[in-house]
Amino acid sequence: MKTFNKILFFCILVLMPFVMQSQMRIKINIENQDDNIYYLLKYKSDKTQIVIDSTNLHNGKIIIENNSNIDEGIYIIADSHKNALFEILIGKDQKFSIDIKELMDYNSYEIKGSKETSSYFDIYAKTIYNNLYIKALNSEIEYNPNNIYKIDSLKAKLYEYQESMLLKDKDSFLNTYIKFIEKVQVPKDYNNDYEYITEHYFDELPLCDHRILNSRLLKNKLDDYFNNYASKSTSDFICNKIDLIISKVSDCKDVRDYILWNLYSRFFKPENINHELVFVHLVDNYFSHLEIDNLTDDIRTEIIRRGEILRNIAIGQAAPPLSYVNENNETVNLYDIKSKYTVLFFYKPDCQRCMRDKRVLNMVKKRRKDLEILHIDISEENNKISQDIINQYDIMTTPMIYLLNDKKDIIAKQIKAEEIEFHIIKR
Repeated sequence: MKTFNKILFFCILVLMPFVMQSQMRIKINIENQDDNIYYLLKYKSDKTQIVIDSTNLHNGKIIIENNSNIDEGIYIIADSHKNALFEILIGKDQKFSIDIKELMDYNSYEIKGSKETSSYFDIYAKTIYNNLYIKALNSEIEYNPNNIYKIDSLKAKLYEYQESMLLKDKDSFLNTYIKFIEKVQVPKDYNNDYEYITEHYFDELPLCDHRILNSRLLKNKLDDYFNNYASKSTSDFICNKIDLIISKVSDCKDVRDYILWNLYSRFFKPENINHELVFVHLVDNYFSHLEIDNLTDDIRTEIIRRGEILRNIAIGQAAPPLSYVNENNETVNLYDIKSKYTVLFFYKPDCQRCMRDKRVLNMVKKRRKDLEILHIDISEENNKISQDIINQYDIMTTPMIYLLNDKKDIIAKQIKAEEIEFHIIKR
């Protein structure tokens, strides 16, 4: 028994340093900040922040502790009302201190004990300053065309600086952070920056680093790419880029699933109506058969159903058959209408915008003899309208306008009443 106790005591002595090393302890001192409690918040998905730790003041300093190391990532230090004070990179070194003289001046942050966290604040401050300077130069470029050269020079110097801050430890989260905030470098001999960036945006990104999910880094990149670059491309191009992105994370299920859900919400009801087929592509190639986190059988069924709806009402498709009883108690069949152009106007009588559009449509009708307008009341009080029609035409709000050609193919939809003639002339 004594021998066993000696062995146990010896093991405790040997393992104690490793146990102690695994504890997270961050000491923060913020001048002119007198809250009684602070929180460490963690990013979860792209919207929700959850408290993973909280702390009281000890001798005027914030002490954040955990029994073991926490996941590396970008965290938030928040006040007692859970309002964010500043973000912080927590990497491999999780025992360090921060002295802050001025919250809004990142150059006043002094970090001891973590080169990774210290470098993060240096990079963050430098990047913000440069981007603000670039934005200011951009705003004056109309009056000072030479600003373009200053901007190019600043971008190049910022990139060189960020690259110089990469740590020798290639697995450090700081290196991943830098790669995600860097701008795509366009070769000097390439004539079209937009085209190159759109094509090579994800080339250098370490997408399989699951630590990016503990931050907004991935969300910010997806937002930037699909809002500022891919949005101007065709649906086919976007689908091809999605397939390329997903192929890069095929072995990283957690990242892959996050990206798929992000794309799902982005294209469920896209801002550009011409990109509805991107959602269909997501359904056909991913959501219909892959095992995806939080995708239940019921949700999968609903997603597939919506995919079929959008497939059938995409621009260029023949409008679904439609039969309804109009205001004169007459049965109207869409495919019986003989007109070069047909407008389907879905409305509700108590919708003010609908009544406004109705007046505009009447004026358009007077000007164009080649146009037929079907006024379809989809209010709950109108029990003569079929719910199938509302579902088939994906009517989520009113007014809703579809413009069809003589073959009843959809040539425009979700447009304003005053835009109808524009879409006809454009053809």
